[in-house]
Amino acid sequence: MELDITSAPAPVEGRRERKKRELRDRIYHTARDLFLANGVGTTTVEQIAAAADVAPATFFNHFQSKDRLLREMTGEVFERLEALIDTQLRRPGPTRTRIARFVDQATTEIEAAQGLAHDVLLELIRSGGSPGELVPYLPRVHGPFTEILREGQARGDVRADLDAAFLAEMVVGALNAALVNWMNDAGYPVVQRLRQAVGFIGEAIEPPSFKASRPKGGRARIH
Repeated sequence: MELDITSAPAPVEGRRERKKRELRDRIYHTARDLFLANGVGTTTVEQIAAAADVAPATFFNHFQSKDRLLREMTGEVFERLEALIDTQLRRPGPTRTRIARFVDQATTEIEAAQGLAHDVLLELIRSGGSPGELVPYLPRVHGPFTEILREGQARGDVRADLDAAFLAEMVVGALNAALVNWMNDAGYPVVQRLRQAVGFIGEAIEPPSFKASRPKGGRARIH
């Protein structure tokens, strides 16, 4: 006789575990608010503890250091990337529009939290792997971009003379270049460059027939 373990109820969270989790969440979100308001570099563990109404020792019971807490925030980057891919990149529409929607939402969120986003991405790159390895978020987006570019080739709004996987490498590379420049220089106009990259990418992926049909000084119409 086989046991059906798939229907076993999930373990009930005890009162002690729940209070511990809630306290940890409070410290985490308090730190995030302070990072957004004051910057990561100028925010101290003592300030986080005071704002969360806990002792500094309680902070260290839950997080080894401020850097460790920041490293945990990099997980939000992956979660948000997956959400953007599902809500923007995979929505139906012309390929150029789908890419533009994805980048527009990403830049809107970067504008809303530039300092924190910069520090979190920098930590993500710094702690994500060994020298020479891919930036951790790149594999997450390469597959979906390949997918929508291949769909665009079948639909006719993406050039078919180059492989979709290669085009995805070029598209993701163009967007990542702006992010890398921003990582190296916090004053780099990342939002402007990402939005400019959308136009550059759109021109690069369109079929030759679109270029031929475009009025002089105008853009080809995407059906």
